[in-house]
Amino acid sequence: MPMQIAPYSTALGAEITGVSLSATCDDELIAEIKAALHEHLVLVIRDQDLSPGEQVAFSERFGDLVVRVSGEFLHPEYPPVLILSNRVIDGKSEGATDAYAGSHWHSDLTYAERPSFGSMLHALEVAEEGGDTAWGNMYAAYDALPDETKIRIDDLKAIHVRDRRRNPRAGIPGDFDRDVNAYYNIKVPDSRHPMVRTHPVTGRKTLYVSPRFTVAIEGMDDAEGQPLLDELFEHQKKPEFIFQHKWRVGDLVFWDNSATIHLACGGIKPPGVRKLHRTSIAGEVPY
Repeated sequence: MPMQIAPYSTALGAEITGVSLSATCDDELIAEIKAALHEHLVLVIRDQDLSPGEQVAFSERFGDLVVRVSGEFLHPEYPPVLILSNRVIDGKSEGATDAYAGSHWHSDLTYAERPSFGSMLHALEVAEEGGDTAWGNMYAAYDALPDETKIRIDDLKAIHVRDRRRNPRAGIPGDFDRDVNAYYNIKVPDSRHPMVRTHPVTGRKTLYVSPRFTVAIEGMDDAEGQPLLDELFEHQKKPEFIFQHKWRVGDLVFWDNSATIHLACGGIKPPGVRKLHRTSIAGEVPY
């Protein structure tokens, strides 16, 4: 059966069926998936049974992979694979929980000079209740801004940081179970990216800030800059821009970080466990 693409009746996202990514994917299929990603921004590819190595191999068809600067929660045999899990073993979480990965709206790795182009999450275990992930369409968010706001931010750059200790909007969650200072003392330079980014493939403008990583506006006093950021953060999470996904085992979700933000919605009801594997594909310097 050929690949089937069914767009969701929301701001973004499409469901893909009829493909097996564990088998060798030919160049034509990869091109079709790329085209679908650029059109829909989030692809929910159903019924996949991927080993960590197979997920790495599939992800590499779209570019070089990024290994996180912290060694915590990486797969022991496949370092490009980040383990996300709320299972507790010997008093510590098996993988990155929402406290480490996604409890605030964000686009992956924007604290880096070259943020992630795309990310993939593969669902190995899912909870009956809670554990959804939501994505926001930042093309739509930018397009819906008042003209005066677009003019105001068009040439501005924002400062992005990895360290939660330096971001009052994020802070350190109560369920952070590693040594906070050891985790965030890793030397990672701040990045400065356009607040209005041009997508490297489509050429469309996208709102490129997030409450998790964006902490200030370059060259603007906080008395003016912080209220502007708060205004943009509230705007970008309006319901009309959002798609919320309830996970099924075997889902592989592939999304475009250049034009979306996402959020781990939490709410997993004990003893529910959600375990996923994430790979991140390197991107370009935003412009």
